[in-house]
Amino acid sequence: MTADWLEGAIDVHVHTAPAMVDRAQDDPALARDALEAGLDAVVVKSHVVPTVGRVDAVNSALGEQILHGGITLNGSVGGLNPEAVETALELGAKIVWLPTTWARNHAARARAAGEAVFVGQRVPTEAEDLEVTNGSGVTTAVQRIIDLVAEYDAVLATGHISPTEIEAVVDACTEREATCLINHPFFRITDLSIEQQLSLAERGAVMEYCAYAVESTPGHTVDRVAEALERLGSSHCVLATDYGQVGNPAVPGLAEFATAVSDAGASETAVRRSLTDTPTHLIGL
Repeated sequence: MTADWLEGAIDVHVHTAPAMVDRAQDDPALARDALEAGLDAVVVKSHVVPTVGRVDAVNSALGEQILHGGITLNGSVGGLNPEAVETALELGAKIVWLPTTWARNHAARARAAGEAVFVGQRVPTEAEDLEVTNGSGVTTAVQRIIDLVAEYDAVLATGHISPTEIEAVVDACTEREATCLINHPFFRITDLSIEQQLSLAERGAVMEYCAYAVESTPGHTVDRVAEALERLGSSHCVLATDYGQVGNPAVPGLAEFATAVSDAGASETAVRRSLTDTPTHLIGL
């Protein structure tokens, strides 16, 4: 069953070394595992640096176009920085992630919990929090970033912004015909109801259900993922891992997650499409 799920699959959310914390694998090890298992692609994410250049080096060394990269708009790349986004897109980035640690939604929660760092990255001060909206919609910088994503046929991912901000970002993406991916909509930091997800999907957004969110969010189970997958339809859903933590290698983790979602009641067809057809269309392969 593992090989069956993974043949032609794509994981759009994996963390690797080098990173600010220990990771399960580096880029070459992930690439080799993915190729051996029959995956079509993996998108490598870093919270602190663009991943486009380093995945290209691995692909070149292996002679296979298996890894893809992107950029996350935290403080280490200048925040909501259109210049950094355009550079990454020109170099082939598939996904532009809005702030994670440096999003006000995440940073405020971290500070309230007394956390000074998240996955090795400094939690910003309140004055440094990154805002994607301004009360009347998305900010000028975010508008420019969305325009760039649309121009390069890439994907804007919502990172760790709040549900209210997600609504504004999806509306802006819809208006500009940019593809929007809602990162781990059941995750403790960005939790959305299925009804909210249905509304976002109707506006063209794609939901990304991650194995790591199941592990780290109280009340978030594979049953909830299975229900969402069936209600939204697989054309609006992808299954991913968000793995790379020590002890959580992504390739076997994706197969295990798919099996768990299927066992929880999602149809085999829906699971398979959310692993293959929908992510293939999402990142333009």
